[in-house]
Amino acid sequence: MTQETQFLMVHSGASMNVLPDALETYLAAHWQIQGMHYSEGGEGLDTTSQVLMVKGADAIRVRPGSVAVYRALGYEARQIIYGADAIVIDAQGGNLLFLDTPAFLAAEIGTVDATTLVVTFSTEVAAVDFKTGVTIKNGVTSQTITSATLQSDQRTVYYVIPAVVNGDTVTWEYAAGNIVSAVDGSLLEDVSAQAVTNNVPAE
Repeated sequence: MTQETQFLMVHSGASMNVLPDALETYLAAHWQIQGMHYSEGGEGLDTTSQVLMVKGADAIRVRPGSVAVYRALGYEARQIIYGADAIVIDAQGGNLLFLDTPAFLAAEIGTVDATTLVVTFSTEVAAVDFKTGVTIKNGVTSQTITSATLQSDQRTVYYVIPAVVNGDTVTWEYAAGNIVSAVDGSLLEDVSAQAVTNNVPAE
């Protein structure tokens, strides 16, 4: 499970972290939003929210997935208009934090060759050893991972395993603790067994 976006809510001296699914309930009960930790991986492809980014006299609204790019160019996040309900949260004293949380996107084998399983993540990732915590199965049998190599885009890892043939059912899963965002160190959390697309040609 990927880390989720959380809202810091306050009401009558009390405070708590609230997930997006519960936000409407708390707002209806007159809780106020004090801050927000936005998880890019937790939100998935967010085509609704907008973030106001400012650099000197220049201001632009971008999707949350572009925040890291603009920060690298010297822009600062000043406001987010969140979700379909257009909830406005202004940045004040570090209360608006964008987590570049990694998420598993896809896995396939056969495009490079029959022994190279390719896993793609939602953002740039880092790890001491990309094999740690990873289980790859062919059917019900765990496979020996010979190597795990991060590619130049920093979002793709090549796992070398015993050869797979067309029709094999391969899965990739992960126990959290080792793979993190290369941008801000946010953890890739547990990933349950995910189907690997088998592109190995039939003989």
